[in-house]
Amino acid sequence: MSRPRPFWLATTILLATCASPAPATPTPTASAVVVPTATQFDAARAKAHVDYLADAARGGRYSGSAGYRDAATYVADRFREIGLEPLGDSGTFFQHFTMPIVDLTEMSTLTGPGGKTYQPRVDFTESVGGRSGSGTAEAQIAAVGGAARGGGLNDFAGANVRGKIALVTGPAAPNGASSVENAYQEGAIGVLLVGGATLRYSYIPRLQSETIPTLVIADDVANQLLAPAGQTLTTARALVGAHRADASAPASGFDIPTTLRMTVSLTPVHDVDAMNVVGLLRAPDPNNATRAVLVGGHLDGVGTDPNGAVFQAANDNASGPSVTIEVARALAASRSLLNHSIVFVAFAGEEEGLYGSDAYVAQMAVAPGRVESLVAVLNLDVIGCCSDTLIVSSEAPDLQRRVLDAASGLGVSAEATGSGGSDQTSFARRRVPAVLIGTRDYILHVYADKPAVVEESRLKKAGDVVTQVAKDLATAP
Repeated sequence: MSRPRPFWLATTILLATCASPAPATPTPTASAVVVPTATQFDAARAKAHVDYLADAARGGRYSGSAGYRDAATYVADRFREIGLEPLGDSGTFFQHFTMPIVDLTEMSTLTGPGGKTYQPRVDFTESVGGRSGSGTAEAQIAAVGGAARGGGLNDFAGANVRGKIALVTGPAAPNGASSVENAYQEGAIGVLLVGGATLRYSYIPRLQSETIPTLVIADDVANQLLAPAGQTLTTARALVGAHRADASAPASGFDIPTTLRMTVSLTPVHDVDAMNVVGLLRAPDPNNATRAVLVGGHLDGVGTDPNGAVFQAANDNASGPSVTIEVARALAASRSLLNHSIVFVAFAGEEEGLYGSDAYVAQMAVAPGRVESLVAVLNLDVIGCCSDTLIVSSEAPDLQRRVLDAASGLGVSAEATGSGGSDQTSFARRRVPAVLIGTRDYILHVYADKPAVVEESRLKKAGDVVTQVAKDLATAP
């Protein structure tokens, strides 16, 4: 799942200039062994798929990497053994596309007074995208609330931000503006945001021509940095609230007599050869087979840190393609009953901004498969850990209700949630009924997202529901 950007970042980011495309990687070859299909969802097999896909040997499955290609080959092999037809390029299961990527060249750093060294993925993490990119900043701090400016608000009042590192304490600007961009416009040379510091947020490969380093720091680090000014996060946020409510209240910004050094070092944005994995379970009646249900989830993860630590990405999202494989196996046994075909997809490039699902929509030209042929999309993301309650997104209310009803009929807890956040968005904005199916609580983008966190019992609940819904949709007139 594309980890939501910290609350203070804008969602609109300008395109960066990409480097010359890298040479295309060869298409992996999938084996031709055919294994008999099962009639019900097999959670033990699904868990075995998670164990393979999220093994550290896959390197976190960063799009375009050798580890991703290995994982894609594994999925294609499973599709072939089930008996799916290849629906990728040139008679293969692989649909290639070019996408931009960016990565760290070394671990980011944050050094405080007296040489105090903070730990990446513990005390802080970097944010990458838009104005946030490579850079080094060494300067004093200015606390700037939620970095709101304009519309009658000025969280910067009281602080001298120019040439300093802006500490964005929150609360967020009410108009949704980018706090990083606002701080940059006020002259900040670096930005500290407050939020989850153990995650590796998705690196969005769309950067402004001029960037500044941006780190997300833990609450306790923020409190340490605020202490010399006699403030805490709680008191700093209270100042912001009071000043926004009453412009005559004391200014909420203030300078902090503390010098920090922060660094973020990134590769240039460059193109890689990425690939979706696409298989087809074709309905037997040619008159109906050109319409299709799509079931899938993204295969890519957020990769490996420069220090060698791997984000194994078991729940996010080895779980989705693993469930997809076993839904395909279960439904292949019912092929004779299908009125519509079923397309199964493992997407690349979700973490960087839905590149894989967008490429599928743009490039898939055959029916069944192309977007005009799809009757529904079931997107599976973060579906194997941490909760026995499924969530179903709201982009298509009728489809959402169908999934919720199927879950209820199977005795599986499920609830409605909001929209966005994963590959169903690429289809929903083309007016295809599409929903995300995941779990209410989840783990993602942390070192701890390893195969052990994904539980067979939860894969079973999710797999049974998805199998039932996909079968109902595909057997409908």
